Amino acid sequence: MRETAGGRFCSAEEYQAALLDCVRRILGVYGREVLSVSESGILHRAGGTIMSREELEQLFAGRPFARKAKEQMEEGYQELLTVRRAGRDTMRGGVIIPMEYVFHAFGLDDLEAYMVILSWAAEADHDLGLLFSLLNEKSGVRLPTMDLCIRTCTFSQEERLLRRSRCIRRRRILSFFFCGLYDLGRRDDVLPAEGYLEQELKLDHRIVSYLEDPASADPRLEMLVQYGYPQEETLLIHRRLLLGLLGRSRPDGGPEAVFVSGEPGAGKRCLLSALCRENHRAFLLADAGKLPGEPAEVFRILFTLIREALLRGGAAICFCHIPPEEEQEHQVSRECMELLLRGTKLWKGELYFTSDYEWNAKIRSPERKILKLRIPGTTTEERLLLWKAFLKEEERPEGLDLEYLADKYALSAGAVKNSVEDYRAHARLAGGPPEKSWLLEACRHQLDHRLGRDAVCITAKYRWDDLVLPAPQKRMLKDACDQVRCHHQVYHCWGFEEKLAYGRGVSMIFYGPPGTGKTMGAQVLANELDLELYKVDMAGVMSKYVGESEKKLGTIFEQAGKSRSILFFDEADVLFGQRTDQKDSNDKYANASTAYLLQKIEEYEGIMVLATNLLQNFDNAFLRRFQFIIEFPAADAERRQEIWQNVFPEAAPREELDFVFLAQEYLFSGSQIKNAAVAAAFLAAGERKPVGMRHVLTAVKREMAKTGKTLIAADFGPYYDLMQEG
Repeated sequence: MRETAGGRFCSAEEYQAALLDCVRRILGVYGREVLSVSESGILHRAGGTIMSREELEQLFAGRPFARKAKEQMEEGYQELLTVRRAGRDTMRGGVIIPMEYVFHAFGLDDLEAYMVILSWAAEADHDLGLLFSLLNEKSGVRLPTMDLCIRTCTFSQEERLLRRSRCIRRRRILSFFFCGLYDLGRRDDVLPAEGYLEQELKLDHRIVSYLEDPASADPRLEMLVQYGYPQEETLLIHRRLLLGLLGRSRPDGGPEAVFVSGEPGAGKRCLLSALCRENHRAFLLADAGKLPGEPAEVFRILFTLIREALLRGGAAICFCHIPPEEEQEHQVSRECMELLLRGTKLWKGELYFTSDYEWNAKIRSPERKILKLRIPGTTTEERLLLWKAFLKEEERPEGLDLEYLADKYALSAGAVKNSVEDYRAHARLAGGPPEKSWLLEACRHQLDHRLGRDAVCITAKYRWDDLVLPAPQKRMLKDACDQVRCHHQVYHCWGFEEKLAYGRGVSMIFYGPPGTGKTMGAQVLANELDLELYKVDMAGVMSKYVGESEKKLGTIFEQAGKSRSILFFDEADVLFGQRTDQKDSNDKYANASTAYLLQKIEEYEGIMVLATNLLQNFDNAFLRRFQFIIEFPAADAERRQEIWQNVFPEAAPREELDFVFLAQEYLFSGSQIKNAAVAAAFLAAGERKPVGMRHVLTAVKREMAKTGKTLIAADFGPYYDLMQEG
């Protein structure tokens, strides 16, 4: 045995060479014993070839004849155990011996380790493979069998029977090493097939590759498993949860699993990765969404995953992307979770699950206790910390208010990081100084909502200069914007959130005649606050079926809360009408719907705008719950003139237009003025001329015709000679 001083090896190669010497000695003695009890002249069949006694004896050249075969075999086996002890001492000295590590990691006893050594030796040495084919009772088998392993290291019949029984009981552990010993997709109580002890012990490819290179990975898990998880700064906000997991006491009577849920990007995997680092554990992250649909195949993959965890020092196993239950989208799939729990029943190490969905109360796991943890949504303070950590000061665009950004977009930790990365990519492509709009657009792309199914996103184009309103109404709109901007300061920093259990959103009612600028006012708010504006499709919300409208409206409020968008209800009195006396069942359900809407308005913490032509159609209970009720009155002559002057873009070529005449003569609303201006521009463009009074008056005439009013020559005042039929 080649050893260094102190009974240690210099390398894993020296250890393996010493093992091969021991195996050759043991098998040589056993082979001579087989020959000694055979009658002279008997031929042996090996690999289909008839071999003479003389040819067989040449395999044992240099080996002593087996006059005391049992004693010599026992000496050889004890020598092998001595080699293994030296290998363990070598490991303690800092030299990696993969084979000894494997034996320790899987808790193999001496016989099980001996099986692995013989199987490895048969593949490492061709002559030993030929020798196995001669020694096995089943001719032609070039690998050891379980029975042969027992016969060459056990020297009493009683002990052999005990070891055979143990090998059957330990068949699942042995299946980590040898191919075909046990069908991993079958039930635990199914006994192995007949001839179990005579099966070939062929080492699994993963064990062979690990013995050659401990840093290798199982290719069967390549598309399923991520090895380790990088440390992220998201743990800035999870320190309390991390300390709680580190300080938890283990339950009595059985292993424990931890189920962590939270919105996408909440930092679930980062939290568990940090937990494993603190516990000095490797981390295997398995994507449950990529598992096959066949349960038997899932069990085989999970068995492979458990083996990989053991090879990596008892690594923690974490399953992510667990799908939701089909019937209840907010809860994890019961079938998937129970399949994972059954498939990992053999695993006694650390086991974690992460999901965007909550725990399903129907899941049963009698073998393992489940610790359920929900990562809450981020607070404004936490998001502010994240923005400061991810977005360097020199990268911040001019005019950016980080506190307002953190309060406005309720992003998860991962979404903040992704927003910064998208912003940087945009900045690299665009060049030049960074712009705030790039960062806001990146934030909006991270918002996970389905609001577009029930509402239409309106591109906000108007600003304060475009909105013509009396000064008091305009001041109220600006005050509403200030409530949004100062939301964090007043409610959190000044402590008003402790005084108000609900009603912390900003809700407004815009009322006035058609065309007075209610929709434009909502667009001005969206532009001023850099938020998306969604106009609710009232036709899609209203339903003749009882409770269906409330269900759709509840979904809209839920999705709007995720998107941090402005909700705009046009002609809202259709949905938010007055309650009536209960004369029949229809009145009862209508009043119940109204009460439900009142509740949703109070709970909603975003920005909501309701527009109506008639304020008196609203229930008084609604009006008390709105912070701002703003009238959009019909424009007087002065404001109509201002609208006429602002409606034409600077790039549009035009002659001198008489805005005073247009404002005083035609009592148009803002939308009618806009329609007339656009129509006049097309008339002028068709003639390849600048916009003149003739084009404008023609457009005015056609706009009046929509309401059934026909203009006569006198209605055009000093410009009647410009008019012609059309």
